[in-house]
Amino acid sequence: MIIGGERKYEVSRQQENEVPYSELCRPDLAGSARLCGRQSTGGGGHHIATGDIVVAADAAKEEAKYESQSTTIITKEDIAAKQAKSVEDIIFNENGVTRTVDAMGRVGVSIRGAAPRHTLILIDGQPVMGDFAKYTGADDELQRLGTENVERIEIIRGAASAKYGADAIGGVVNVITRKAAKNPGLQLNAEGRRIKGNGDIFPYSNFFLRADSGRIGNFRFALYGSKRDIPPIYGIKGFAGIIPGGGIDDGSLVHNSLRYYGDIKNIGFSAAYDLGARQRIEFNADRTKEDMERYVKHSNSGSEPQQHFKRDLARNTYRLSYTGNNGGSTDWKIDVDYAKMNEDDITLTSYYGKSPYEGKNTLAYLDNVIHKQLDIKASANTQINDRHLLTYGLGYTRETGKGSRLKSAPQTYTRYINPWDYDKNLYSKGGKGEPSSRIHDYLLFTNSKGIPYYDEAYELYGIRDEAGNSLKPPYTWEDYLEYGPYAEGSDVPAEAVARWKEFTRLLREENTHDGGESTRVLHYYTQSSIYTKEPITYKGHSFKEEYAKRKNRQTIGEAEIKKEHFFVQDTWQLNQNTTLTPILRLDHSSLFGTTLTFNLGMTHMLRGKPSWRLKANVGTGYAEPGMGELYYNWEMYAGMPVGFDLGKLGYYWAGNPRLRPEKSLNFDIGVERETAATMTRLNLFHNRIRDYMTTYFTGYLMDFNPSISDEWKWVVPPDMIYSFKNIGKAEITGLEAQVEHRFNDHWSGKLGYTYLHAVNKSDPDMPRQLLDKPQHKVDVGITYENKKGGWRASLWGNYYIRMLDSRTVANNGNYIDYDGTKAGYHFAEGGKQTYEKKTFGLWNILVQKDLSKDAMVYFGIDNLFNHHDDDRALQERVYKLGVNMKFGGAEDGRSGAAHAGTKHSAAAEERSPAGWFITPPFEEQKERGIRLLGSYRGRWNSHGGADRAAARVTSVAAVGTAEKNMFDRPAHGFEQRLQLGIDARLDDRTNVTVLGSASGMTGVDTRHDISDSKGLNHQGLDKADITRHVKKWDFSVGRLTEPLGVTGYWFGKEYDGGRAVWTSGKNQVRVGYGGFGRSTGISDSAYTHATRQLFYRAPTKDEWLWDTNVDEYISLKEKMDQAGSLEEQLQLGRQYLEVIKAQDRKTYEKLISTGGWNQIFPWAPDAWYRARVFDEKTGAFVGEYIVKYNTMYSYFEAHNWDELFNTDFLRRNGEIMWNQLYPFAEGHLTDGFSRSDVSGRVELDFLFYGEYTGSQEPGGYYGSYQIGFRPDQLDLTRDFTRFTREEEGRRSLDALVKYWMKEGSEQFLRYLSQWQPEDNNSMPLQEILGKAPVALGGGIVIPVLGTVLVQDCVPAIDRAGFIQFKHQFGDRFGVQAWYLRSLGDDRAHLAYAHGNNNDIYTYDKLANVIGLGAAWRIGDKLRVSFDWGQNRTDFGRMLNGHTLYTNKIGTSDFTIDGRAAGGTPRFWVLRFDVGRVDTEVPGSWNAFADYKYFQHGSFFGGNGTEGVPDRYLDGIKSFTVGAGYVPARDFLIEAFYTFDAKGIGKRDTLYGSESFKLGDYTRIQATYKF
Repeated sequence: MIIGGERKYEVSRQQENEVPYSELCRPDLAGSARLCGRQSTGGGGHHIATGDIVVAADAAKEEAKYESQSTTIITKEDIAAKQAKSVEDIIFNENGVTRTVDAMGRVGVSIRGAAPRHTLILIDGQPVMGDFAKYTGADDELQRLGTENVERIEIIRGAASAKYGADAIGGVVNVITRKAAKNPGLQLNAEGRRIKGNGDIFPYSNFFLRADSGRIGNFRFALYGSKRDIPPIYGIKGFAGIIPGGGIDDGSLVHNSLRYYGDIKNIGFSAAYDLGARQRIEFNADRTKEDMERYVKHSNSGSEPQQHFKRDLARNTYRLSYTGNNGGSTDWKIDVDYAKMNEDDITLTSYYGKSPYEGKNTLAYLDNVIHKQLDIKASANTQINDRHLLTYGLGYTRETGKGSRLKSAPQTYTRYINPWDYDKNLYSKGGKGEPSSRIHDYLLFTNSKGIPYYDEAYELYGIRDEAGNSLKPPYTWEDYLEYGPYAEGSDVPAEAVARWKEFTRLLREENTHDGGESTRVLHYYTQSSIYTKEPITYKGHSFKEEYAKRKNRQTIGEAEIKKEHFFVQDTWQLNQNTTLTPILRLDHSSLFGTTLTFNLGMTHMLRGKPSWRLKANVGTGYAEPGMGELYYNWEMYAGMPVGFDLGKLGYYWAGNPRLRPEKSLNFDIGVERETAATMTRLNLFHNRIRDYMTTYFTGYLMDFNPSISDEWKWVVPPDMIYSFKNIGKAEITGLEAQVEHRFNDHWSGKLGYTYLHAVNKSDPDMPRQLLDKPQHKVDVGITYENKKGGWRASLWGNYYIRMLDSRTVANNGNYIDYDGTKAGYHFAEGGKQTYEKKTFGLWNILVQKDLSKDAMVYFGIDNLFNHHDDDRALQERVYKLGVNMKFGGAEDGRSGAAHAGTKHSAAAEERSPAGWFITPPFEEQKERGIRLLGSYRGRWNSHGGADRAAARVTSVAAVGTAEKNMFDRPAHGFEQRLQLGIDARLDDRTNVTVLGSASGMTGVDTRHDISDSKGLNHQGLDKADITRHVKKWDFSVGRLTEPLGVTGYWFGKEYDGGRAVWTSGKNQVRVGYGGFGRSTGISDSAYTHATRQLFYRAPTKDEWLWDTNVDEYISLKEKMDQAGSLEEQLQLGRQYLEVIKAQDRKTYEKLISTGGWNQIFPWAPDAWYRARVFDEKTGAFVGEYIVKYNTMYSYFEAHNWDELFNTDFLRRNGEIMWNQLYPFAEGHLTDGFSRSDVSGRVELDFLFYGEYTGSQEPGGYYGSYQIGFRPDQLDLTRDFTRFTREEEGRRSLDALVKYWMKEGSEQFLRYLSQWQPEDNNSMPLQEILGKAPVALGGGIVIPVLGTVLVQDCVPAIDRAGFIQFKHQFGDRFGVQAWYLRSLGDDRAHLAYAHGNNNDIYTYDKLANVIGLGAAWRIGDKLRVSFDWGQNRTDFGRMLNGHTLYTNKIGTSDFTIDGRAAGGTPRFWVLRFDVGRVDTEVPGSWNAFADYKYFQHGSFFGGNGTEGVPDRYLDGIKSFTVGAGYVPARDFLIEAFYTFDAKGIGKRDTLYGSESFKLGDYTRIQATYKF
């Protein structure tokens, strides 16, 4: 920028390796011009000479001083000074920047009091692509954006839409990433974090790795990768009502996670190529992967489940830019950016905590979000003359979105899902029933106001009238639930009975195949009839026919927004001290039409001094609604019961396609001044926004259960429907003041203050003060620095004063209750909500120590005073300890480390073989003699896991050898290896090498992800190589090492055999044969498959107590039935109770402490009566009969099981009961009766006790009396054996004991059924009953021929032959082709389940592999390698196949229909290496990143890399980053990290196949050679 003659730069002509002009003086990435010095096209005036220049001061900070808008630059040095790992960690320390939190705990950024959606977040000038909705800002993007690969962060305050387009009403945050450096270098940062209360020292870790190749001619390249753990933020308040793992509700509390937590991983590369001195092409590819989750519960209610939210996100971003200048008046920039984000959101609910047992979840919500964005932009600067620099440009943006939350989008389609594909831990009764899922494609329509509603009637009945209105039957589902299937009872209204009769008539006419009469309504609503298996229909549709079609179905919406823009800006130097910057921008949207914005900025040098500036701006801004605000049709969270008769209403979003963009008018004026030690800044601003967008409750409810009566509506509360609307306006006025001062060489400080007067001007339902906008914000910091001693300490804090917290709303209602008669809804009344006004401060401290110019360590505490606020989702006190290291010139050669790194690396390169691609086995220059070889290696391995619920053994299936894959437990361990051997040059043509080792593992180390042992208890021969050199040939025999492929992944271990190698110049042929059995074979595959096998399992609870249908197993009921006495039954019961006691003492004590009860016993004495029957209405005599009393009841009190199962006690009480009953039985009795033809009165007179021995058939029933016979049918003397009263009493007591032995044992078993083992698991109880004594029904004793999951096993290659051909083109490029074929293999057998049997496949050829590879050396520091290959055998194709499952919808039954072979399995690897380590060159280093893709069946084990075990290659695709450093001669330190490891194919589970992923794998090792 030219500001008269007073502004001074330290400039020089561009020297070799310096940045060309176009990199420093170029248009802003969004089109804003930055006027830089260049040759005047006319005469006169002040100017800076033409040409490429280098500004010695920090160019970005210097330039920001002269921008008319208030701009803060946070450099990478500022980031390092606070050791910030994400943008969120540092940005809120700045003036005018405040932190916001939404209802889901997502953090946004507000600048100058504007809403988060009014802050535009950019990465390298391109908008970040986050959620569909913009309302709460780019949620969590600040957390997602790491800072260790950031060059600087620009914060532009005030409306910037004229520069940057939509959404920049409040300001802009532009994150500029680091470009490829000029000098080679390696950077490694590692940090551990611990939160107050953590048990482990540092359970959370962060690391960052970056390697720069340096300038290679005109080319530069950089690799980087990072992994950040995001710790959980738990709420202070705990909630009860969740059963912890283990199945006992002990009243313990669970704490909500206030934000998503998990890990964020990032990998990428950047490259630049200079097309001469004035043009450059830059490319960047970046992948961000995050796995996050959170748990939420709102109350202590046991009827409210805990919600488990899971978010799996992957975002790929690609950027291509072309910059240049014509060496005179114009420079330009063209950008093409493409981003794609896949986000899988799943919500599970469970009434159990983190249960170790499978089968506890319900799939409550599912969305697969696909969000894409393409940006094409072109801009240019043209110097018109000495006073005018014209900046202009245009651009095109295309944004597309797809997901189930966009159901109101212009285009939709439906899809069916299988719940088992999203969670294998869903509840299903006994492992067989329907998986618990609430995924349903509800039939939605919109009312006249555009609000959606649920048309349940059509889903239930499936009928409409001609106008399209849904129709209901006369007797509805609501009637059925309220009045029952028969409309019986005195409280049933007459009109309901009439409707029931009408519906019965209609059903009878339509369903002649149903023989029921009064049961037709029952048959229709239950779809079950004893008369027919055909559906019972009404108007051609069965009940819930449409509803069933929509279960586990989703509507997916697709939307698109296209935008174009054009802008022009003039940087006009009005005079020596004043610059005006008018900007005009025209934006066009496919949805919102055309918008014109402008900004007029001024920068004036007060008193002609560049260090004292007056700035002013006036301009307009606008913000467009996002896809979410327009097209949401989405239940964000469902209503939940939070207490008995009390429910919390849910939250449903309905988009508003009639929304208009918000528009603003902004003014600001400010003064900035710098002196030698002080910087001051003062700004006044005013922002007026019209068509202000807000959310509001529409007054409507989304009730997905309208048939539920008021009495139970609180159990499944409806959702409040919220939408978006434009209201009047909001105004924000404020002041910003900032002072930074350096007191002396050691001490410096900063004080910032922001005042906001942010008022709501239009919405009467909201407070006048805008929410989450502190009236005052104070930022303070003090720093001590001792450069000589290498110490630095910082203390800084932020105070938020008088802020209305949107998360603390009170009097908001939004619940439903039931008062005993009706449900009541309580909604927030507009304007009556109250919010807590908060004042709080957050303090942080950090101490850093430089160990050398290349390394430093630090310790810090975030939230020093442990301010904890659930509403703001603030983390408790965090302790962090870290180390940062640099090797070489990763900082563009500004330190001596650059030159050191370059020197060491060059030395390593000088020592590298002359033939970097083709290396003969025999080294001709080696002198005769014997050398001792040896090395020691210590290695630490760790793999993450999911800690999945135990894969259960069902009644018909079990997890066999696949247990490791199903459980996915994390693990870590240490291992070591000691190698000793000799290398002997016997003569000029013969060399012998023998090398043995001792380690903690058997076989090659790649077979294990974690070592068997930490010791050196396994010994083996690693190498025995006898090589004879004859002219161009090298012949070797013994245990040889042979890498196959360029990258070393496919194979690089030993084989036993021979090899011949022909080398001639730049060609080489390698031929070999031998046994590969020692190094190949994969026994630890991550794949599983189903087989049919005989296995043994433990009983289920029902089998243990009740079941009588399991062969070779006797349940407790069967044992009790076989018992000879009550006392024997009691003894059995007590023994079984001991099993319960061992697992659940609380339930045991409840079962044995009955406390006494009245036990009712039925009596059926053989008492006969003369019965006289009379009509109830007329009193007429109907007839006389001889009848027997049916049943009488009596009871006695028992205090415990000992009394109930005591024969003497039972007989004593039985005698008492008999003495009470017989007077009644022998008296005159009167009773009523009713049957279809007559109702009346019965009078009975006792005759005698006796047993009927005649031959006549008795009649039906009258009341309690069985009509036996007419008097003329019987001879009362001959047809009966009579008993006396005493005899009948003894007979009744015998019957009572017999009855109680059956009924009492079943009652005892029902009591035992209250036990809920393994979280009320209905499947085999492996952990409890499996370990119980066999005599008590325990043990793994039940044989089952069923489905067993086994871990895949890739057999070793017994013998094989190979041939390799290599050719090197020049000194930089080489290609390789190779072929390996297994020979004389033992037959390999594979068994796969098919129905009730196994299909057996036999193969006599395992490997028939072809491979192609290439390697390209770009300069001395960069190497790109690529491998591709196939295993062309039927064996490989079968492994690459999949099991054929058939799942009956609505069940957990999976029928296995065999195995389908896949395509020819292939593999490929792309790898980038930067630098090269040499253990003889201290200070040498290397780093690499690669992507691997190995289909199952293409790989046999024995990979030749140090980074990953074979498990992470077999059928897996993954990224790996790694680095090595030589701190001293013969000493090498290496680190490897593999992430985003996913199965390419699917593996079998007990519930169908699954896509799977492996936990991240970390390996750190140190090797010392001697």
